[in-house]
Amino acid sequence: MRDCCWIISDGTIGMELQCKALAESLNLKYQIKHISPSPILTALPQFGAIPLLWKNKYYTKEFYPPFPKVSITCGRRHAGFAIALKRMSKGKVSTIHIQDPRINPGFFDHLVIPEHDPSRGKNIVISKGSLTKINKNKLEAEAKRFLGLVNHLPQRRIAINIGGSSKGVEIDNASAEKIVDNLTLLAKKYDCGLMVTTSRRTDEKIKYQLRKLNEKQNVLVYEGIGPNPYIGFLGLAETIIVTSDSINMISEACSTGKPVYIIALGKNNKRKQSFLDAMQQEGRTRPFDGHLQSWTYEALNETERVAAIIREKLSNNNVI
Repeated sequence: MRDCCWIISDGTIGMELQCKALAESLNLKYQIKHISPSPILTALPQFGAIPLLWKNKYYTKEFYPPFPKVSITCGRRHAGFAIALKRMSKGKVSTIHIQDPRINPGFFDHLVIPEHDPSRGKNIVISKGSLTKINKNKLEAEAKRFLGLVNHLPQRRIAINIGGSSKGVEIDNASAEKIVDNLTLLAKKYDCGLMVTTSRRTDEKIKYQLRKLNEKQNVLVYEGIGPNPYIGFLGLAETIIVTSDSINMISEACSTGKPVYIIALGKNNKRKQSFLDAMQQEGRTRPFDGHLQSWTYEALNETERVAAIIREKLSNNNVI
């Protein structure tokens, strides 16, 4: 791997994982430069180009020579730091930004914009959903690693990925109880094993209900003790059920090529609904209605596809 990439991150796991996935697919050895979020740069990322803002080193104390050949950022609140690094290096750093920064694309060398966002341009690569580390080899390796954890479950195993409340979507006690009741009925109806994982946003009210589910036969709920079997469960599952709140989790599920059911949580914003509609129309997902069916589709492989496009651009510009 070439040692020439900085990932700029405030520690947000979902965004950092997308940066890592892209860096690894580009075969770039990376350092993670942790920064403190800046209200100014979040609201106005283009201000990163103003030397007065970063010369006091508070927000950019991790930025010092030698600068990398490439930087990778994700999310609007990191966009201003990419712009600042570009200016500090006198244009020598090639910037790659994931997600729509909602400013002039010309501030960046390369942008990776999800299909459900409106921005388009010469330096923009369109992706379906989020970039992930999920691929066949990773699924097989993690399935083998965690097989012993689920050997007591029936051979027909379902991965259940539960998110939580998000902007505009609040999960109440009734909703949490309904999710658990429906999963209990599913396990009985199909005599299947449920492998349940939660996210960092999962509400305590849902976790409380899931603890009840964990007491039932043929159910395993990962409660954060020991290595996280999330990818292993995806690899071991016949079918995957995901809550609708997380584009990342749905993208990861659809990268397996396995049937994916979506549990609707409240009303989605326009961007998220556009993504959910696209996944359903392309035959990757179906709404969860308590029934299980089998179907096939072409698994998402967006990280490799996007990386191939950007790799060619970087090579043409003699960056790598």
